[in-house]
Amino acid sequence: MPALTSGRRTAELRRTPSEVVLRLGLDGTTYVERPVADLLTCSAGRPWQPNAMQPDGWWISRRPGEHRAGCRTGPVAVEIRLSFDAADRLNLELRWRNTGQRRLGDLAVGLLLDIGRLTDCQITLPGLIYNDNPSADPARAVPRIGPAPGGGFIAEEDRLPIPGVNLEWRSGRERRWLSVFSRPAQRRSADGLVRYGSLGLIRREGPVVAALSGVLMFDGKQDVRYVSKAETESTDDGYLTLLPGEVYAQQLVLDWGPQEHRGHAFRHLVRTGRSLFIDPGAHPLELDEIIARKTVALDNRWYRDGTVAGYTKFSDVTGNGPVKARHFLYGWTGQALKLAWCDAWLGFESGDRVRIDRCRAAVEFYLAGSSTRTPGLRHNAYQVGSRRWTSFRSGGRAMVSSRAYGETVADLADIIALFHSNGEPVPPSWPDALVASLKFLRTALLPDGTFPIGWRLDGTPVSTALSAAGIPCVLAALKASAVLDDSWLLSEATTWLTRYHGQHARTFDRPFARGTLDAACEDKEAGLYYFLAAYELFRLTGDDLYASWAEVAADWLLTWVYVWSPEQDLDAPLSAVGFNAIGWPMVSVQNHHLDVSFPTYELLEFGTVTSRPAYVAAAETAVNAMGQGICGAPGDWDFQIVGEQGEAVFQTHWQRRGHANTWNPSWVIAVPLANALRLRKAPG
Repeated sequence: MPALTSGRRTAELRRTPSEVVLRLGLDGTTYVERPVADLLTCSAGRPWQPNAMQPDGWWISRRPGEHRAGCRTGPVAVEIRLSFDAADRLNLELRWRNTGQRRLGDLAVGLLLDIGRLTDCQITLPGLIYNDNPSADPARAVPRIGPAPGGGFIAEEDRLPIPGVNLEWRSGRERRWLSVFSRPAQRRSADGLVRYGSLGLIRREGPVVAALSGVLMFDGKQDVRYVSKAETESTDDGYLTLLPGEVYAQQLVLDWGPQEHRGHAFRHLVRTGRSLFIDPGAHPLELDEIIARKTVALDNRWYRDGTVAGYTKFSDVTGNGPVKARHFLYGWTGQALKLAWCDAWLGFESGDRVRIDRCRAAVEFYLAGSSTRTPGLRHNAYQVGSRRWTSFRSGGRAMVSSRAYGETVADLADIIALFHSNGEPVPPSWPDALVASLKFLRTALLPDGTFPIGWRLDGTPVSTALSAAGIPCVLAALKASAVLDDSWLLSEATTWLTRYHGQHARTFDRPFARGTLDAACEDKEAGLYYFLAAYELFRLTGDDLYASWAEVAADWLLTWVYVWSPEQDLDAPLSAVGFNAIGWPMVSVQNHHLDVSFPTYELLEFGTVTSRPAYVAAAETAVNAMGQGICGAPGDWDFQIVGEQGEAVFQTHWQRRGHANTWNPSWVIAVPLANALRLRKAPG
């Protein structure tokens, strides 16, 4: 029988005099051709060993639509089955069976897809490894496979938002890509504990895709699990036990093809992943209910004492999150001016003058007191108890975060635009403050034309390290250009974003990184602000080039978003409430939890105006999903105030698997509320 064919792809299992060979091809070109035994592993004992299987005889069956082959290694028999689906993807099933009369324990079995040395290779392990995380602090433990043979990282499937691995490489003058997906199947023990298989990469001559039965690896060391920020621990978890006659099955999907744009093959991982996993996710609350609940939480954070006016980062109510000194934080995890914007929007929507005046008072207080000794540079926080303006700290000295400052300037521009669109007077000091901030930013660039991670109070950069942390400053300039009707500023901001495009998004040799202030690594939020800036530039200019930039960034962001929902242990709180992870994004390659930081409104609008329905669907799934965890009554989710929501949901073995925390900084109110208000539409 001939090779299996589907569309432009071919696949086959072929017998040779001594072995069975797997071949994958496209348009007559071979992508993979390796002995099957070299691609399988069956290890018994601890620690497990990532060695090729030693087969004892082969059988093969080649029928129309399906190829099968099998062999034994000791008492374990393995069968491999190949067939294409209707979308030309290759289903690869592995069936491992205990043929003996005794229980077999401490097994590690699965696929080790080794296609040899690869030239100019990039790897994507969603949420965990992006081109081996080149911006991650080398002094911190984060997932990597490393450059030398013997390295590797293998994680539980439930740690991956898209359970797959993507390789991209150059062969001659063309680029190629290959993805391996798992269809995760839970194994629940008698005590209610859930285990999944594992996915990752091992470094040999080239990167080897590992799709295994559950065993783990960190930094090339077997049986090590990543459990918290830069922390690992040894584990005996992940080993397989097979009773006599029992079968362990792995359902894998392979996808491959040519790559046009260098570094962009992760986009195939997103598109295929979203077509393989189509469950809709949870939808517990409609927009009106999300807004109603978050508004209660917003009101709880409002504080005024004389001229001091703003929104506290944490609640003052006992039992409603952590007890912290009262303070306002502008940008990052505080988002004090975004809360003011939300208050004003609600006020214009309902005709509530009190809310509009609260926003006005919060802006006036910020502008009146936050200046540093450097014109146009403002502090990031106000300590209510000590009545002091402060900033972040770096190296024991004050630092104004470029990320947080850019967010705050952008929020100020949004507030001015909201007031203008509703016919509300704007004091001259507000646009004057925008002008002053942009005057500072023009002088505060690094020699490469990007912004530093932050500045000292005298305006000098804290560091010259490459990062995407300052992209919110570009977004601020774009928004200010519209408010100030400044075409020259728009041109400058375009130049700034173009530099970030070249640094990160053109090839993804250096993926978006260091946007999250507590994690020096690749992270979702760094890419989030690039997407927002690219979308804003497209919105202002109508230039399709910037739509293409936004599209690539949207796909990169979607590598962080769960397309499936891992089951939790029977006694876990998340299991009790029926939590569904679909639509929730992870945070960074260091912080492996879920949170609600995602540009749902802009992603939906971008998908709508550019006729890209996949982004509309992704945004709707996300906003629906993140209605989970919002307090609806005192005591709900361990909060006392309606609308509160924990910052972190622990869907995998990172900190407290199966739980959500009660750490509730005010951004968890501001970001979902701002998204929901704009999705519902109304004022201006």
